[in-house]
Amino acid sequence: MWIKIDVIDLEANIIYLPTTIAKTITEVAFVCFGKKKVLTQVQVMEDAAVTDVHSFNNPMTIKISKELANELLIVESLIYQLVADKGNIVIGPVIALLLGNRSHLYNPYYMKKYSDRLGVYSKFGGLIYGFSCKGVDWDNNVVYGLYYDNEKSQWRYGKFPFPSVIYRRNFHVSERLIKKLIDVTDGRLFNSTRFTKYELYKFVEKNKFLSNYLIPTELSVNESVIKNFLKEYKKVILKPIDLSRGRGICVIEEKQKGYKVLDYRNTEYLEKYLDDDDALEIFLKPNRSFFEKYLVQKHLELAMIDGSCFDVRVVMQKDSNKVWICTGIECRVAKKDSLITNISRGGYALPLSVALTKAFPDESNQKLLMQQLDNLCKKFCNHMDQMGEHFAEFGLDVAVDINKNLWLIEANVLPSFKGFKGMDYNNYLNIRYTPLIYAVSLTEFYESVSLESDKEE
Repeated sequence: MWIKIDVIDLEANIIYLPTTIAKTITEVAFVCFGKKKVLTQVQVMEDAAVTDVHSFNNPMTIKISKELANELLIVESLIYQLVADKGNIVIGPVIALLLGNRSHLYNPYYMKKYSDRLGVYSKFGGLIYGFSCKGVDWDNNVVYGLYYDNEKSQWRYGKFPFPSVIYRRNFHVSERLIKKLIDVTDGRLFNSTRFTKYELYKFVEKNKFLSNYLIPTELSVNESVIKNFLKEYKKVILKPIDLSRGRGICVIEEKQKGYKVLDYRNTEYLEKYLDDDDALEIFLKPNRSFFEKYLVQKHLELAMIDGSCFDVRVVMQKDSNKVWICTGIECRVAKKDSLITNISRGGYALPLSVALTKAFPDESNQKLLMQQLDNLCKKFCNHMDQMGEHFAEFGLDVAVDINKNLWLIEANVLPSFKGFKGMDYNNYLNIRYTPLIYAVSLTEFYESVSLESDKEE
């Protein structure tokens, strides 16, 4: 049931419920709000109108004592849901966004970047807040952060209980603290870890089906590894194992005489020619970073759009039924004379159908390629669920070569959606909403989002 809370000035732990609810509850019950749980007297609201008609816009008012509100850390002004069963009364949902460690930056203005995610707030209501681990008082089980005030469309400072579910939005947090938060939420912290490109490669390699979509890759531990790859594949790409958005990339191609190098490690890429093997060695030796946290990979001959390479970004998310679905596909086309497709590096986005038509103008049937892409992405996500972590969102980067073969480039746990925002704003919003809907599905209030999902289908 949808409720609004009226806090009354009483010094005992008491909750007043309408007769229709109170008669199903024991006289003393636990009231739960997030991970707070308080033993409370249950009494009947004699003046309450007996009605089963209630909604987000027309909630039923219940009363709780000031002492109970303080113990639970209730934010009085919000619209909640209430689920009751014998000795337990749950008010919520209580969901948190885990931010990074720069708590001095997290203010109402900063949090506006998350406001568009709350466009579906009326589906579930409750307390949605953002916090940093620096704002956690572990001794008193209290979290300081900013909550979303739906009525004012503003973020406000507050003090809260530990949430029922955490949507991890930053990876600059120690694994020790993440483990504590996973324990506190009984495993309901999602996007629980991220991985390097090579860790992903080695895990996916274990799957017979998925291994067919992997680009030959090895850790770049010394010059010999790079030279051997050049000897076998003629053109290789060097990538940092733990960076994204095309940062740190270098391409080396064996020519009839010497080598051609395209260096994207700085803002402006450098193109240089090396006369022979000695010149290659001279280029590699001072660049020690190539042998520390880099991998070397066969360079693919990608399909082109108007002379520019492109790749496909597929957004996979878990829905209210906890099932992996594709919520968005865009093709990212590199700017002229660049191999970097990222929007932040000058690329632009196209719908998949438009991109495939431009890349393969003589081919009319795109359906098979799209089916292969969908199958690949779903099998990837189901395989990742076997890692023992809690994932609910991936941005998969898939390459299409000149022969229309698909190749899995990488997977981002916290993908960006810049291309979608400009290409299809409604789809962009749907992508932004889905993780919170999934978060609610992990709580006692799952029906409020699952029923809506069934209605849409």
